[in-house]
Amino acid sequence: MLVPSISFPGNCDEAITYYRDALGAEVKVIIHNGDDTTDPNVDKSLPPNYVTYSEILLFGTSVMMADGAKEKMSCDNFSFTLSLDTEEEVTSVFNKLADGGEITVPLGAELYDYPMGCVKDRFGISWTVSIYFE
Repeated sequence: MLVPSISFPGNCDEAITYYRDALGAEVKVIIHNGDDTTDPNVDKSLPPNYVTYSEILLFGTSVMMADGAKEKMSCDNFSFTLSLDTEEEVTSVFNKLADGGEITVPLGAELYDYPMGCVKDRFGISWTVSIYFE
């Protein structure tokens, strides 16, 4: 099994909440640096809300997320592709990802005969959203 893992520069909790609320992600687990104050391995130099490990279920795929990136990511060589069932789903998800992000290929661009668009969300993650084809 291949599981994507994303590092955030201190705003992982915000990203988890965003993906849960905007895209319906199921939060499987979140472990914060300060959750176990008796653990001698806790890095006291990090804030207690620093996410050391989390896992969400997003569109049927497990995604691991944690804080640890030194700066906001530039995911030019990585993206998620969402293939959805209806044009309404494509439009809804695309618009949610674009809120606070950057549209790189407008939804419905004339490149294709079906709804498709690309967006970099507010966390710097690149997404392609389109209709699912078998």
